[in-house]
Amino acid sequence: MTAQQLVSLCVGLVEKRICPVTAFVPLPLYTLWHTPEQPSRALVERARKLESSENVLHISLVHGFPWSDVADSGAAVLVIADDDADLAKRVAAEFALALWRIREADLGHYLSIQPCLAVAAQSHADGPVVIADAADNPGAGCGGDSTWLLHALLESGVSGAALGMVYDPNSMKRILAAGEGQVVALQLGGYSGALAGPPLVGQFEVLCIRVNASIDAMPGYPPIEVGPLAAVRMGGIDIVVSAYREQVFGPRLFREVGLEPREKRVVVLKSAQHFYKAFEPIAARILYCDSPCSRSVNFASLPFASRRTPVWPIDPCTDADIPAPRVFYAPKNAPSAAD
Repeated sequence: MTAQQLVSLCVGLVEKRICPVTAFVPLPLYTLWHTPEQPSRALVERARKLESSENVLHISLVHGFPWSDVADSGAAVLVIADDDADLAKRVAAEFALALWRIREADLGHYLSIQPCLAVAAQSHADGPVVIADAADNPGAGCGGDSTWLLHALLESGVSGAALGMVYDPNSMKRILAAGEGQVVALQLGGYSGALAGPPLVGQFEVLCIRVNASIDAMPGYPPIEVGPLAAVRMGGIDIVVSAYREQVFGPRLFREVGLEPREKRVVVLKSAQHFYKAFEPIAARILYCDSPCSRSVNFASLPFASRRTPVWPIDPCTDADIPAPRVFYAPKNAPSAAD
């Protein structure tokens, strides 16, 4: 949809049917928007409604990927109006303040490891409790090898759990050499850095090996060929291991190696949000876990080196720290709009 809007705007500009004026507000804010849920959903719906009005061409509400650790990261609002700088600035300022006022709401979707496992342990519903290991999402550039949830699952004694997928090419070589039905010694995961946690060391039963496996991609795209994929078991936890780093989009990952996620009590996914559409129909409940990995939403715990200041929630900020909208493109015949 956004790509279609961009093309439409470009064509309109070339054909001189529109004269875009863009207002931009960078917020001093690190957070996320869970747009399928309130309160973010209401703001998205309001933005789409305004886009259908006569002079507002486009509205972007941007979380700005704070983990990139660059000075320009963080939340922002971008509004494009048709030959009306005052309208663009007014709408941008309104949405910036609205986002600021709900800055804590969507972070509340994230739970630490133990509360997630407590919910899973108490669940007696049909279907698994799906836990998104969002802080180790390869789609966000994470290593896909963190072990925090693996260790916690083993220590909790929760039965009937499956976790996928752990990116570990060295362990995959040992699994392939051992073969199905064998027991192999592994130091699984925990190698990409301190934030990945300690490796899981011990004896693993090799349940299944698929030499040429494919996993689900995002809806509308063909399956992703990932090469060898394996399921191993330790302490009653089934773990999918891969030599291809990718986030989890759908349940095919588990089925490729003989695991049926519908039959599990707990399913842990190394993904942050793109899994939702495929797993929501089979999940008794979906939880977002904030383990102490590199995509943690506990932003103060991360070793930023290049971020801007001040930025909430690391620094004390108020709405007075929200800058006025800047117009960085305007019609040549309206010099007063160029702030």
